[in-house]
Amino acid sequence: MKGARPSFTEFHKWMALELIAEKGRISRQELCKWLSLGEGSVRTLLEDLKRKGLVVSCRSGHSLTEKGRKYLGEPLRYVRVDVGGITVGKVNVATVVRGAAGKVRPLRQRDEAIKVGAAGATVLIFKDGKLRFPEGFMGVSAAVQKRLIGLLQPREGDVVVIGTGDSLPAARAGASAAARILTKGEF
Repeated sequence: MKGARPSFTEFHKWMALELIAEKGRISRQELCKWLSLGEGSVRTLLEDLKRKGLVVSCRSGHSLTEKGRKYLGEPLRYVRVDVGGITVGKVNVATVVRGAAGKVRPLRQRDEAIKVGAAGATVLIFKDGKLRFPEGFMGVSAAVQKRLIGLLQPREGDVVVIGTGDSLPAARAGASAAARILTKGEF
């Protein structure tokens, strides 16, 4: 007889790798908080990543192996931001995806964010020195543009992804899921 199915997804594995890369070393309890998973699920997830040679564990936490760093690629940088009324959640986390303007499908990015527990995701394209909504239905205020451009330093053709939710972990997950679709495709 087999045990219960794990409650984590491929996305959770990806986000765990991102969090470990971002923090250098992370505890299982901190991963539980950021991934919104229980201790048993995170333990199983980490065992899977260790079996694949992507993560090593010690008393002080979990870190990426060289193979894990290569698999992850250049990690994205996530920042908490205040973007006024252009998102639907209370908490917003943004990142920039280099050269992805041609891959933007706003509803797809939003849906991926919602699947992982965020309230949604907003995508902005950097074109002609300005951040713009892909459909052009609404403008981005000068104050929000200045804030995002200052924090993320987008270049022509880059995409700013803003995950939004009721909590910092949910907003971060939304940004990660929407950005992952732009960088790597499917989970």
